[in-house]
Amino acid sequence: MTPDQLLEVNLGIVTRAQLRAAGASTAQLRRALSAGSLVAIGKNVIARPAARAASLRAVAMGGRLACVSAARERGLWVIDDGRFHVAARSMNSHAGPDGRTPPAIVHRTRHPIDPAGDLLAMESVINMLMHVAKCQPLEYAVAVFDSAVRTGQILLDELRQLATVHGGRFRLVVCLTSSQADSGIESITRIRLGAAGIAVREQVKVEGHAVDLLIGERLVIQLDGKPHGKDVQLNRGRWQDRRLSRMGYTVLRYGYAEVLFGWGKVLSEIAAAMAQRLHLR
Repeated sequence: MTPDQLLEVNLGIVTRAQLRAAGASTAQLRRALSAGSLVAIGKNVIARPAARAASLRAVAMGGRLACVSAARERGLWVIDDGRFHVAARSMNSHAGPDGRTPPAIVHRTRHPIDPAGDLLAMESVINMLMHVAKCQPLEYAVAVFDSAVRTGQILLDELRQLATVHGGRFRLVVCLTSSQADSGIESITRIRLGAAGIAVREQVKVEGHAVDLLIGERLVIQLDGKPHGKDVQLNRGRWQDRRLSRMGYTVLRYGYAEVLFGWGKVLSEIAAAMAQRLHLR
């Protein structure tokens, strides 16, 4: 692997030793640093100037991107908790908050699930999910796990195998993870309804079209998964809602903000519909 290839697969951030092992001489590194094509982070780390700011911050702190901060950088569906998550590289690491905004939280793990998969600047997918499971509220953690499966970053079967040897909160989240969820809001709704004792099925085909969640045989729950959905998508969804209503289904549609910030009203409305037996044929 050439130095350029090494930088490419490591998010543009590696150690001097790694570059030398890939064939870069001390003189070449000195020239690259002088020209500005590489920059030094402390004594031992070299980075491309275009490396992601979050990764550079984590490395400058003496750690690597972790938990939901790493999940966001990997393109997964996350709820922003207003913190910058970093994993210390070792238990005796001096990594600590750097006084910047958003405030940093440092995760320390004596025995990571994946002992050798981390990059210098970011946790492996497996270790990232481990920290998500331990750190985030249960339904938010499940939403991240569902997203990792949905985007193909890990297989559900692999998670289930890992859960046979790694218990606690990680195993619980894996037990609730699904390969069917279409969005994080759908994941959160599914878990919250389950916690309320309401059984749901997801992505069920009803009259030729998949619905997000189905309670019983007739109560359809549709969810707008983004804070600001596109008008075309919303209009298509509402047209489908009206079509199902004409065919005898009860359709309840909820948006991102309603689920996250008005859950009590959402649950009350669903419960009221079930009390009227609208979920039964």
